[in-house]
Amino acid sequence: MALSSNTGWRILAAEETDKGHLHGGIEIDPEGIKAAVIQVSDADQGAGAKVVFTEEFNVALRRDQDGRFTQEVVKTAARAIQEYHTIIRQQYEVPAQQIYVIGSSDFDASDLEQLAKEVRSNIGAGIAFLSAESEARLNVIGTIPRRYKEGETWFDNRSQSVVIDIGSIKTKGAYQQYRQPLVGAPYYDFVAVEIPTGIANFTDEINRAAGENAGVNKFATSARALSGSFIKAPLRGELKRKPGLEYRKKIYLNGAIVRAMMTLLHPDDRRPLVPLTMEDIDVFHERAVTSPQALLNPNLSRIRSDEIRKEVEKELEAVKISFTTKNLIAGAEILKSIASECNFQEEGKKIFYARFSNMSLISSYLLLRAADAPQP
Repeated sequence: MALSSNTGWRILAAEETDKGHLHGGIEIDPEGIKAAVIQVSDADQGAGAKVVFTEEFNVALRRDQDGRFTQEVVKTAARAIQEYHTIIRQQYEVPAQQIYVIGSSDFDASDLEQLAKEVRSNIGAGIAFLSAESEARLNVIGTIPRRYKEGETWFDNRSQSVVIDIGSIKTKGAYQQYRQPLVGAPYYDFVAVEIPTGIANFTDEINRAAGENAGVNKFATSARALSGSFIKAPLRGELKRKPGLEYRKKIYLNGAIVRAMMTLLHPDDRRPLVPLTMEDIDVFHERAVTSPQALLNPNLSRIRSDEIRKEVEKELEAVKISFTTKNLIAGAEILKSIASECNFQEEGKKIFYARFSNMSLISSYLLLRAADAPQP
């Protein structure tokens, strides 16, 4: 159930749906609140699902100097969750028992205890906080297509693929691994990889080293100097324990910095899965550290379709709201460091941007709930 060209995802009008097969969800992660409604057909047979509704509300769930979430952040997030719940319940008529609220593994339940209380008070539902392993499973299911075809033969795609998500406070990886125990039936295991460095906290570290008022050149130099201890060293530790991250031949990239890169470098490429190269990553990094303002203002003249141009302009505005020039440099440094450590340049490796991967977690969670599968 990856959000890719071979899954048949599309937006449906409300009157087209069967309410009994509708499932809705709201996801809370450090970048904000996401909502989705899917329509499942023959879930017990694994026939698949179609998207009815998706939307994101970008509110940064970040802590204050004391490590706590402010009342303003909690209230804003609670209000967004309540509004999405109302849309899902009333506009799309999803039964209340088929609406779920989940929290990213970036949070402990204790982190958002006040938000959980507000959510339960407002909509009568609790927040299910995911473990890193559960999130790995959902990201693999939601991002990586199950199979690929060569000639007339189908092959298992997930056995040779990995997903890497660069977030605001963590960078995560995940892959599926086939296990054959000495006793019992074989099964799939989902391996979670994680380093405690993301765009926001890496930006903070660089600011501390370079100074809050550092110019672009000094900030970029500090970013490069700090990448060894904050990105490469912890990643090498994970690679030793979980080598699949390095040796898998297909890499599916997601996260806000990857979406920003695609919007700024290839705004006219609207494919669900876009092939990338190390050159793309190198060019993005070079422009981010030398001329970030120019990078943030790409030439859109080659886009002839008015509809696509409007979509791109909306995405470009979102990038400008989400990223300062320092965030852009920090994110580009993380992406380039990961590409280097994981040998993206190795012959035979293929890199993809999964356009709809920002909704992979909540969408795959809903599909599993709909199919009554074992839950994370």
